[in-house]
Amino acid sequence: MVRDYGGLEHINSTSLITPRRDLPNADEPKIPSTDYQRFLGLCSHEYFHSWWVKTVRPDVMVDVDLRREAFTPMLWVFEGFTSYIDDFMLQASGVIDKSDYLRLLAEQINRYYQTPGRDNQSVAESSFDAWIKLYRSDENTGNAGISYYNKGALVALCLDLILLKNTNNRYRLFDVVKAFYTQAKQNDSKRIGINSADMGDVIGQFMPIAEWEDFERRYVNGVEELPIEALLLANGIKMQVNTKETADKHVPWGMRCNETPAGLKINRVNRGSVAAKAGISAHDIIIAIDGIKADSKQLASLSNAARTVECHLFRRDELMCASAT
Repeated sequence: MVRDYGGLEHINSTSLITPRRDLPNADEPKIPSTDYQRFLGLCSHEYFHSWWVKTVRPDVMVDVDLRREAFTPMLWVFEGFTSYIDDFMLQASGVIDKSDYLRLLAEQINRYYQTPGRDNQSVAESSFDAWIKLYRSDENTGNAGISYYNKGALVALCLDLILLKNTNNRYRLFDVVKAFYTQAKQNDSKRIGINSADMGDVIGQFMPIAEWEDFERRYVNGVEELPIEALLLANGIKMQVNTKETADKHVPWGMRCNETPAGLKINRVNRGSVAAKAGISAHDIIIAIDGIKADSKQLASLSNAARTVECHLFRRDELMCASAT
């Protein structure tokens, strides 16, 4: 349970799982530590589900048989909106400051740009495939698809900023959520289920329906790059590339691996990476780099070498040589 993290909402309760280090210390500072902020973000996320999932939910989950999968393209709306609002509410309530909020937002943005699969799978498709892919991930998941939590949060960010712009700061994403919540409370069961058409009906109250349909076509059902940079810049926030601080140090040459007695076992290779171009694949075992027994330290030291690096590896029982440039 040391590394486990996540939550699950229920009708009258929620389950929260987090590493012990994320819990507050007796002398926790006024601005929570980074670890404690992670736990607070989880609490905020599950708390918001009281309105946005428990009260308003995908239509296929209103009378759902929990013994079977309930397929829906709407999870990006419910988990994505919530993943955007959870950290936003920590900042809006004063629990964290703006600099910490922007750091958390930057982490979401970096995660999106570091996922090659965003070019292949829409966030609506990711939602629909949740039961067969998200919870059954493999070594090619990052190349083949995108998380509806991650991209959904950034779609929510873009939609929020567009609504603010179009209405001269009068309406924003929260007003869309409140409109659905009002509908739910007028229902006899005090709950409603919604689908993609319902989204258009309600969002159309706050922005031209043609603009929403274009947004949905390009960024929800399509795989066009989200206009994050332009929208943030229009709101006084400039994105800067900082590879030294944002580079994933656990993926030298664009591959994830771990040390084993046999050598470096490759768990995943990013599409278009140095490793992929060299012909290295998931499940390969690198036994030597430049003629020296392979280990993580040696790989890290040579991953930025300005020359060709020779790797010897086993693919199943076949010895092969790969040149990483």
